[in-house]
Amino acid sequence: MAQAPATEGLDLVFWNPSGYRWNGPGDWNQWRYIPDGLGGEIGIRFGVSAGFGTFDWNIGGVAPHGSVNDGTGASSFGKNEQVGMASTGVHAIRMQANKQFTAARNNFTVELDFSRYKGSKVGGKDGVAGANTLVGVSDIYAGLTYARTTVTITGTLENGSAANPAGWKLYNGGVAPNTTGGNQPSAQLSLTNDVLQGTNRPAPGGQANSIDTVMGLVRLDASGCKTLRLSYDIYPIAGSWGPRIDNSALYVASAFPRKPAEQPKPVEPPKAAEPEKPAEPPKATEPSTPATPVKPTVVIKDDTGKPGTTTSYTYTVKNPDGSIAGKGCFTYETPADGGPPKLTAFYYHDKVVGTIDQSKVQTFYFNKEEQRFTFVTGTPAKGICSLTVDNTLPAQLTGIGGEGAQSYLDKRLEFPKPATETTTTESTTIPAVDLVVVIDSSVSMKDEAVALSEAVTAAIEAAKTKCPSDLRVQYLGIEGTFKNTRFDTTVRNYLVSTAKADEASLRVRKKGTVEGGGAQEDGARAIEDVIAHYDWRPDAKRAVFFLGDEALEGGGADVNKEDIDAANRAIEAAKKGDVRIHTYLGTSGAKEKQRKALEGEFARVADETGGKAFTSKDALNGFQALLEKVICGSKSSTTSTTEFCCCQEYVEQP
Repeated sequence: MAQAPATEGLDLVFWNPSGYRWNGPGDWNQWRYIPDGLGGEIGIRFGVSAGFGTFDWNIGGVAPHGSVNDGTGASSFGKNEQVGMASTGVHAIRMQANKQFTAARNNFTVELDFSRYKGSKVGGKDGVAGANTLVGVSDIYAGLTYARTTVTITGTLENGSAANPAGWKLYNGGVAPNTTGGNQPSAQLSLTNDVLQGTNRPAPGGQANSIDTVMGLVRLDASGCKTLRLSYDIYPIAGSWGPRIDNSALYVASAFPRKPAEQPKPVEPPKAAEPEKPAEPPKATEPSTPATPVKPTVVIKDDTGKPGTTTSYTYTVKNPDGSIAGKGCFTYETPADGGPPKLTAFYYHDKVVGTIDQSKVQTFYFNKEEQRFTFVTGTPAKGICSLTVDNTLPAQLTGIGGEGAQSYLDKRLEFPKPATETTTTESTTIPAVDLVVVIDSSVSMKDEAVALSEAVTAAIEAAKTKCPSDLRVQYLGIEGTFKNTRFDTTVRNYLVSTAKADEASLRVRKKGTVEGGGAQEDGARAIEDVIAHYDWRPDAKRAVFFLGDEALEGGGADVNKEDIDAANRAIEAAKKGDVRIHTYLGTSGAKEKQRKALEGEFARVADETGGKAFTSKDALNGFQALLEKVICGSKSSTTSTTEFCCCQEYVEQP
């Protein structure tokens, strides 16, 4: 966008969150990495501060999502003190909070990780956000009419010490177009005592009834930050319980200081030619150290792909007259164990950039149901510096650098179509699977224990038919057993007597040492012990199926910090031991808000270890179908695939 000249002209490159979507409760406290626009990545995760319930968007809110070429951000960018900054596109992760308070105040946090950030591209260090890095917020309430939002900013420096925002510079937002009802969102921002908030005063040119901010960019200083944490606190004003936040957004940009135009140098008279010196022999060049490749962000949502197969799509880019300007192809693999699809091949070719392969892909997003296809590539073969393609945007292809942007005007991207002539051959390898079923042995779980024991034989036989495996199953209760069920031994007895573990090394607490039935509900500790001490077969795929109805550290209906820390330890142990954890949350007396928090934590443990999460709703028709999913999800069969011709051949052929 055009800007008026300023003392310091800055060309900004915003991050690219085009592939970012909130996938549900499992995204809480989970890092997601998106391209920083410089060839690196920035991590982001959402959470809530201690003492607050899980924030959600079920009361008229909108979950976080990537907003590329953001119209609201563009209308507010470059106002007031931001004059002189230029950007070809303003990108944000945008969300909308609940339309009413669910407590005395709402709270959520956003954390940023710069460990993969290419700060060296803007004069700093890799892995550090420094003086040429800007973080922006917009559309937060200033406190005049409905609500007040404060954003407390903390962080860590490269050496791990606390960051100090005292040296940061704030560029306040200015006037934006009127909104419905005559409100003009143009209150200024202040940054005092590490808190970013509206000043409750209109920006220059604004109106007296301004209610919220436009955009404020905070420019960091040279000390540099490894991480940042923004804590949003939203308070009601004068008891008002109306809408609170509308489309609040978070931006990260990197600044390239604009170089002044060079003045022509005066012509000097020619000097007398000096005698030529004898040429020196060329020096041997030292081999350069290759840069560490940045892992791309890939999101594929397609119900076509079946477990253990690969799927290919082709697509074309057309000129305004309908002729083909370029074409591409991609292939993804759907793992046999039910994990997320993996991009295995990508090619695109046109006469401007030449051929782009998978090694150049920074972001890839494909959603068949939404009919959305987008990708971002860096350093193509020739022609431009980077290419952004999105079939849902008005300008569907955008090139940066060289002649790219002009060459892509008015070109249209056809949504990908399934490739033809794909054949797949599945392997008949029979894998070994060790499955340990661990149950909370408190009284409230007795009905689940009985139902599971009754269904297990039929479930195992059905699972072996659908997904053959050399299956070994063990049933263990936490500090207790259930009569007339398969849970006839405890975790402690089996690990000490059969697996020959040192009892002193077990983390599960003994029955009677914790108030109530807490020791029998130490789900996370029991999972840790099984992972560390069970007599796993060396060549077997490993899985734990945990059944419980309360929190993972000593039970209870509330999920607190101790429960989260215990779950984190179990997750870390599972990752190190290559063990999948499946979870089942049974019926309980927890209230709806508590139940949602429990479901989210059980699901997080399963998701982060490659397992599956179930609730009592999944078992309404009996445990047989549930156990089939667990057993089939525990094995990892291999497949060999013959692709349709191949993506490279399809793209490069005339």
